[in-house]
Amino acid sequence: MEWLLRDDTMKRLYYNLLLQYKDRYGVSIYSYNFMDNHIHLTVKIVSLKLFSRFMQVVNSLFARAVNKKYDRRGQVVMDRFKSSLIQSDSYLMCVMYYNDLNITRCKKRLHPKDYKWCSYGFYAFGRDDPLITPSPSYLALGGSTEDRMMTYRNMIDETIRHDGLIRQDYSNMLFVGDAEWVSKRHEEVRLIQRQRRLCRASEQQQAGEGEAAVSCLSP
Repeated sequence: MEWLLRDDTMKRLYYNLLLQYKDRYGVSIYSYNFMDNHIHLTVKIVSLKLFSRFMQVVNSLFARAVNKKYDRRGQVVMDRFKSSLIQSDSYLMCVMYYNDLNITRCKKRLHPKDYKWCSYGFYAFGRDDPLITPSPSYLALGGSTEDRMMTYRNMIDETIRHDGLIRQDYSNMLFVGDAEWVSKRHEEVRLIQRQRRLCRASEQQQAGEGEAAVSCLSP
C-alpha cells in the first residue's frame, strides 16, 4: 500500500471495509494496527479460504476507492497478506502486544495511547471499538474490566521499558509458539510439501506415458 494509508480518510475507509465484511466471512478481529503503508491484524477465522476471500474483497474495494480519489489506475495492494498460526492464548497475547507497539517501534516512536488507529485504546481504556472482538487471552487477564485494562496498560508499559524498540519478527513467522510445537508444525509442512511433489511427479509421469501410448497407436 506504500503511502496510501498515510491519510486518515483512507485509514477510516479501510477500517469501515473490515467492519462491513468481517462477519460475512466469519472473521473475528482481536487486534489491529494501521501503519502508513501496511496493516497488522490478529484474527480468528473459520477457514483460510474464507479469510483469503475476505481480504480480497476488502482490498479490491479499497483499491477502487483509492484509484477514484487519486485519479489513478492499477493495483493498490501489491503483496499477498502474510499469516501466522498461533499456538495458544499466551502467545496470542504476545502478538497483540506486538501489534499495538508497532507505532512505538517505527520512526514515529509514539506510545500507542497517542495513536488512534490501533486496538490499544479498546484494551487499555475501554474505548468503544466495534471492529474488535475481545480476545480470550485478554479476558483472562483479570476478573473485572478495570483489572484487565490496568493489567494490559502495565504489560505494554513494561514491554516498552525493556524491549519496546526491539522488533519481534512475528510477521514473518509461519508459526508462533514454543520451540517444540513450532518444530512439529514445520515438519508437518515439509511432509505435505513432499507429498505434493510426489503427486505432481506421478501425474507428470502418467501424462507422459499416456502421450507415448497415443503416439504409438497413431498411424
